[in-house]
Amino acid sequence: MTDPLVSRDGDPVSGAFVERVNRFVIRGDFDDADGSSGAGDDGVAAGVDDAYLGDPGKLRNILVPGHEILCESVDDPDRATDYDAVAARVGDTWVSLRAALANDLFAAALHDGHLPAFDWTETVVREPELPDHGRSDFRLASPDGKRVAYVEVKSTTHVDDGVAKFPDRPTERGRRHLKSLWALVEDGVEAHLVFVVQRPDVQRWEPFREVDPEFADLLGEVVVAGVELRALVTEFDPPEYRLRKTDLAVNVD
Repeated sequence: MTDPLVSRDGDPVSGAFVERVNRFVIRGDFDDADGSSGAGDDGVAAGVDDAYLGDPGKLRNILVPGHEILCESVDDPDRATDYDAVAARVGDTWVSLRAALANDLFAAALHDGHLPAFDWTETVVREPELPDHGRSDFRLASPDGKRVAYVEVKSTTHVDDGVAKFPDRPTERGRRHLKSLWALVEDGVEAHLVFVVQRPDVQRWEPFREVDPEFADLLGEVVVAGVELRALVTEFDPPEYRLRKTDLAVNVD
């Protein structure tokens, strides 16, 4: 599995994380990247700028002052921020800061034939409507259309001592998605929940019970009900994202 699943275009800039302005904006010091120094008219040090953060999680132990971050410049006069946050370095590991990328990574792994559990798939529909209400991330179908499955994909970046955990903040939306998957299997429809761990320094995955005990309890129930659970591991080696494991051990107890 050496071929990249996804490669980024452009030339990212490296900086140091300064602070989180709000849930979707971080501030970084890119002084070395642009060669500036001193302070601007607004009192903010020149070279310090804001970046859009595509991961609304807490990101504990990831967004730490001084940690290296990678961002991409965005040339859009309508944007409030001049950068998009791409990744943060934790030790020797790059951790993705783009939660939505999990869907692209899953789709690429599926397309490239790296997921044996879904090797029967021919047709892939993204963001399909569910039979009753709402949407899922993917609808998969076999060549003859007789086998159909819905797949919900979640990004995971929090890791404690080699254990990937989700969610890293309480998630009503996540619980709602679990209930939708449960309703599918009760109606006899195949349903899968796939966690894409966007960092390679992991040995297993489990729900973050201390953060959201309701999610953890509900996850156990939907697995017993028949929702299939698995976790993939990816690695970001700028500018490429690679698949490292398709069968990370999961524990829902």
